[in-house]
Amino acid sequence: MSHLQALASQGLVLAVVLPLIAFTFLGLGMLIGHPPRERRVHQLLAVTHSASLVFASAVLLGLGLEVLQPIRVDLGTLVAVRGYHFDLSLFGSFTGVLYLWLTVALCGLVGAFSAPYLHQDEGYHRFYLLLVALTFGLSLIAVGAGLDLVFAGWEVVGLSSALLIAYFVRRPAPVAHGLMAFGIYRTTDVGLLLALVSLHHYAGTTSLDSLGELDPSASLWVGALIVFGAMGKGAIVPFTPWLPRAMEGPTPSSAIFYGALSIHASPFLLLRITPILDQHAVLQAVVLGLGSLTALHASTVGRVQTDVKCCLGYASVAQVGLIWMWIGMGFYTIATLHLASHAVMRTWQLLRAPSLLHDRHRLMQFLGTHVSRPRYSDGSGLLSRVRRKLYRFALERWYLDDLLGGITTLARQGLNAVDAADRRWARVLGGGGADAADEQSTVEPLEVRSQ
Repeated sequence: MSHLQALASQGLVLAVVLPLIAFTFLGLGMLIGHPPRERRVHQLLAVTHSASLVFASAVLLGLGLEVLQPIRVDLGTLVAVRGYHFDLSLFGSFTGVLYLWLTVALCGLVGAFSAPYLHQDEGYHRFYLLLVALTFGLSLIAVGAGLDLVFAGWEVVGLSSALLIAYFVRRPAPVAHGLMAFGIYRTTDVGLLLALVSLHHYAGTTSLDSLGELDPSASLWVGALIVFGAMGKGAIVPFTPWLPRAMEGPTPSSAIFYGALSIHASPFLLLRITPILDQHAVLQAVVLGLGSLTALHASTVGRVQTDVKCCLGYASVAQVGLIWMWIGMGFYTIATLHLASHAVMRTWQLLRAPSLLHDRHRLMQFLGTHVSRPRYSDGSGLLSRVRRKLYRFALERWYLDDLLGGITTLARQGLNAVDAADRRWARVLGGGGADAADEQSTVEPLEVRSQ
């Protein structure tokens, strides 16, 4: 048994490290100005992801058959500063390794799909570099033993996601939308960072195993911060408006980020803090309420979208809301199964999205007639008036864009005021005087307009 545990530990490490090796190889080639040819990039991705999939499958099978115990691997300390230690430790439970398996399998599938899809595209190497970065970041989220290692993977996923939304850099709209998504990510990531600092303060360690040992008030505080941190990437209300804009990226990245893996990192993070959720009914109620509201919002708004990618994107958010509801009700096994099955199904749907018109034509040929949508009568009764108002409300996406726009404007004005005061005091303390400070404050604030 100990020999099998040792082999499983090595396999778990290799499943996580191999995408990092691919990232290093591609990154160095691009850095020196000699990126590998497309064929070599595809071969590198196929080899690393296939090997990682084999190792992850073996570990997952052993854990599922209970031949293996949950795996813990300590790879040493990366940083040690006074009482803080950034430990490179991995923990492989069945749920974590299942998410790792999904990550490697679906990223490999998208990589194979993208080889002809992005053939001779100017951003070909950049796309694959960000894809392997995503694989590595999600692997850390899946099996990182400490909240600091999970946070590192969380940031890698957020950065690669924003860069892929802004993949078409020659167009202003994708860049603006990528910045919007990145801004929402950074806003909610503050909660995860504060949870990391608070956990180290209360427990003296950042290990996720210590969550169940916190006193009630501390665990409630840490849990609430983690729930807030999980809201951004899951597009939970009110942070949903970035999702339709994320469809500016290529279809393969939309499939892997907003249909399969990145968006499901949100409920998966909640599955990793179940000891805290079990202690606090109020926290479970918050998760249940947010999930219900998000599912209702996404299901209504998704029905009035006019393009298939946005429809599928809102459908993904609705399912993520349902998974949050399962977690809030304590049905963790159902939530895990829902997460895994929905990730696979939504990946297939988004990858098939460009063929939708072809599929429709084939269906019409098979039926021998046009495929028509059901028609609703437009009467003047109370029900018709309510339907029109609800349609307007859904078409405006519950006015969440305006709400976030107002909050962003207030935050920017506040930060600009703080910046102006800081410049003024720095000038005064430097001997220049307040008037000179006002003359020096000529930097225009950066504004990002969403379309």
